[in-house]
Amino acid sequence: MTSTDQQPGSAAPPAAAESDGVREVSVRVLDRQECLDLLATAQIGQLVFTYQAMPDVLPVNVAVADDVLLIPFADGSMIERAARNTVVAFHVDKIDEDTHLGWSVTVVGRSFELREGDSLAGRQVKKPKAWMPGRHDRTLAVALERVTGRYLEPPVK
Repeated sequence: MTSTDQQPGSAAPPAAAESDGVREVSVRVLDRQECLDLLATAQIGQLVFTYQAMPDVLPVNVAVADDVLLIPFADGSMIERAARNTVVAFHVDKIDEDTHLGWSVTVVGRSFELREGDSLAGRQVKKPKAWMPGRHDRTLAVALERVTGRYLEPPVK
């Protein structure tokens, strides 16, 4: 976590306590709205899906609109072959390796392709820009059916 990545409504995160050389942290379960607020700050995360009966993970760009994740993809990509029209998971986190503080959000939901001209909740959505080279003209949408998160913070004294 960098100094700009903060818990919603807080100042810069304090350092975790240290006991016998091991950093101590408390784990706080985040509510859905806190998870969505953090998820909205993410630009890249890991899409988890099943491919040929085995679990697989891909780093992907992401945006959030109306309780739906939006992930750009290309024709013939792994996403087109395996992750469309299935139940998938998405995970993103920001953890500071020095302080051991940060957050983690995981989403599980059914995926579908958002086609050109489709809208969510009656409005057009801006598709995320892909970081990977090549054309990414298509968009995978993931309904946010199960949203969970954890915040690693200094222990309460």
